[in-house]
Amino acid sequence: MVDDESAIRYLIAFNLSDAGIEVVEASSGRQALDLISQGTFSAVVLDSRMPGMSGVDLIRLLRTDKTTRTLPIILVTGADQVDERVEGLQAGADDYLTKPFDAAELVARVRALLRGREAWLDVVEAHLQERAAIAGTLCRLDVNDPPEQTAAVLCRELRALDGVAGAAVLSLRDFGRAAVTLADDGLESWAVSTGAPVPDGLAHYLGERARHGPWLEPADDFPGPLACAPIHRGEAVGVLLLRPSSLRQGERVLATAIDFAAIASGLLGQALAEGGSRQARQGSLRSLLELGQYQPVFQPILDLATGTVIGFEALTRFEDGIRPDVRFSEARGLGLGIELEIATLDAAITAATGLPADTWLSVNVSPDLVLTEGALAQAIKRADRPVILELTEHDPVDDYRALRTALDGLGSHLQLSVDDAGSGFASLRHVLVLRPAFMKLDQSWVAGVHADPARQALIAGLVHFSESTGCQLIAEGIETAADLEALCALEVELGQGFHFGHPAPAATWSA
Repeated sequence: MVDDESAIRYLIAFNLSDAGIEVVEASSGRQALDLISQGTFSAVVLDSRMPGMSGVDLIRLLRTDKTTRTLPIILVTGADQVDERVEGLQAGADDYLTKPFDAAELVARVRALLRGREAWLDVVEAHLQERAAIAGTLCRLDVNDPPEQTAAVLCRELRALDGVAGAAVLSLRDFGRAAVTLADDGLESWAVSTGAPVPDGLAHYLGERARHGPWLEPADDFPGPLACAPIHRGEAVGVLLLRPSSLRQGERVLATAIDFAAIASGLLGQALAEGGSRQARQGSLRSLLELGQYQPVFQPILDLATGTVIGFEALTRFEDGIRPDVRFSEARGLGLGIELEIATLDAAITAATGLPADTWLSVNVSPDLVLTEGALAQAIKRADRPVILELTEHDPVDDYRALRTALDGLGSHLQLSVDDAGSGFASLRHVLVLRPAFMKLDQSWVAGVHADPARQALIAGLVHFSESTGCQLIAEGIETAADLEALCALEVELGQGFHFGHPAPAATWSA
């Protein structure tokens, strides 16, 4: 109770205390602020006219502080002070009382405000308990569970919240250019369906919008806007969508989406950053294979002593711009590595018919493909020129004897090359055990060799090693005339790199 007149304070305090309400008195606005900052109060009754800080001034200060922004306030004014009542209500007073007032009316108005506050606190408490229960359920999940399973639990739990009519979790892929629905519950009409890709236009919009934080998205087919919050793992890797049950629930449901997107970031962020839904990724890759969304390109391999092109290495470029090593690694992880290798190998052998005659074709193969009975032999039998099998450095060799037997079974006309010898899994043991016809020198050893005596010494040793083991050394990544001259001086026989030409379609080289 705030009033500079002690008699008024006593009268109000007496009547409220008699009704079972504890009252603390303050004789000025400043004293009231001090008391409120030190304790917890359920309501304030204050006089509009006080020396120094008026009642309206005190209301404005209380409404600017987030801790007292919703504190119920009754403004006491004279019967003829209409302007002060209006000013007080505009400043944030919840109710007013005019002097002289009836004690019963005073108690009734205060109790009405307290009931409203208690009801509001009950609602808040219920929401907090609901959220705590959901958070408890989610915290018991294992981050190693499949992301689809975790997303389904999240949607189911959030759907049970009061005010939430639907939920969905989307995985953003390819740097936000594509999206897949991991799980949904009640959002089917907004172009999302569990396990299915999101339409390209919507996926691109969500990916761009998620970079800028949470938002409310207008949706004509729902009663209120969709609450959207990004799921992060360094960057936005997914989006949590919540559908409010009514228009007035939009802001509250957005706050819920923000809170639980943070939890989802911990549970799902890593999995989404690594690619999201395995099933959806497999579907996307199968679609790429069916539509042939890749192109073979070729890079010449030269005899460095004469400058003659003697062969071409076949490489693959994907229409979506994903790096080949990333794409092939993804395919292996999804169990589609052999299918992708065979598809791109077929495309390369078909396109190679347009290359200059009297040149051989080098194709990249994994140990797994060599060991897959019949798959490689079927693919290369259509080749119109000698084929060099270039064993990639990305996979370990677990059984050299089985690999050597499989290679021998392909026929003596096929020759073997070891790619990037000395890096990755392509150790020099490959050369010692498999006895390839060619050994490729990793480009990291070639770049800048003209000015690096240590690299020169290493390459000189490998030249001797290749001669001793009966294979030819191919230097990859030759980009400058200076490095080419140094390699020739070291008696490296063969080479390829941007200095001779970038990978290009077969028609470029036939011309």
